[in-house]
Amino acid sequence: AYVEHKLYAQPQPTKVYYLGPMFRYANVQAGRDRQVHQFGAEVFGSSDPAVDAEVIAMAMDFYHRLGLKDLELHINSVGCPACRSVHREELHKFLESRADKLCKLCQGRFERNPLRILDCKEEACRDASLGAPTTTTCLCPECAGHFRRVKSYLDSVGIKYIVNDRLVRGLDYYTNTAFEIMAPDIGAQSSIGGGGRYNGLIEQVGGPSTPGIGYALGLERVLATMERQGVQFPGGHQFDVFIAALGDAAKERAFTILNDLRQAGLAAEMDYMGRSLRAQMKYAGKFDTGYTVIIGDEELNRGVAVLRDMAAGTQEEVALDNLREMILTKKQEEKK
Repeated sequence: AYVEHKLYAQPQPTKVYYLGPMFRYANVQAGRDRQVHQFGAEVFGSSDPAVDAEVIAMAMDFYHRLGLKDLELHINSVGCPACRSVHREELHKFLESRADKLCKLCQGRFERNPLRILDCKEEACRDASLGAPTTTTCLCPECAGHFRRVKSYLDSVGIKYIVNDRLVRGLDYYTNTAFEIMAPDIGAQSSIGGGGRYNGLIEQVGGPSTPGIGYALGLERVLATMERQGVQFPGGHQFDVFIAALGDAAKERAFTILNDLRQAGLAAEMDYMGRSLRAQMKYAGKFDTGYTVIIGDEELNRGVAVLRDMAAGTQEEVALDNLREMILTKKQEEKK
């Protein structure tokens, strides 16, 4: 889409996200389904290490807001094509005398893509590659500096990480930063999301040379992790404000208040079922409403409404002309 719609011609960087169903071709393992739903975010047009850190911080913040615990952030740098050429040669030399100890799959990788041997989960391959040259030991000065700055940015915002030398990417368009977010006890693999920089991808698919970085997470694996950890979805008001109106004139004014509150960015709702005041209050309570505005013909004649704080159980009269600002002020105070 970035190439097809020539987004590279717009001011950079370009930040996009996607959400949709994906399908696996390979045999599925525990914690993996044939069809999954994936969310991802991408940044194109900048190779600044701060962008790498921003993308990682965004992913970590998502998990933390859900309430997931005991997560580990693993990071590495796979360098640039020049770095990988050096590393491939060093790794090939190291593994040459150990090739017969590798699993069948990695014996095929030995010539085609020895880097993926470092990522193999087979015990024999992990033993054979113990002490092998790592991507970080073969980084050129520019790539080493990039990785150092990514770590510095993560340090500056208090994001803990583990430098994992076995975290690699098998495709040539991947460059520099690679990262995975790990959670315990979710099946065949502990990764619940990950990403990395791919400065060679856009050019490979027909666009201009453009740096890029992104991440993806499988929603089913996130849900499985939440279930195993006993984490519920974070609470929050489904409605910021519910308007309980009594009487035709009050209902008409309530409709204008509803529209005014929504224009101010508040999630507001009113009754359309002709419920009694008691039933309206009960309905508002079911949706964990923050505030309820109560307005009847008597309040309307006096130009006021009753504003009830549903959590505190307190209420006060507020002038209709000041109602929106009063609610917005209270919402701001809640964030402090």
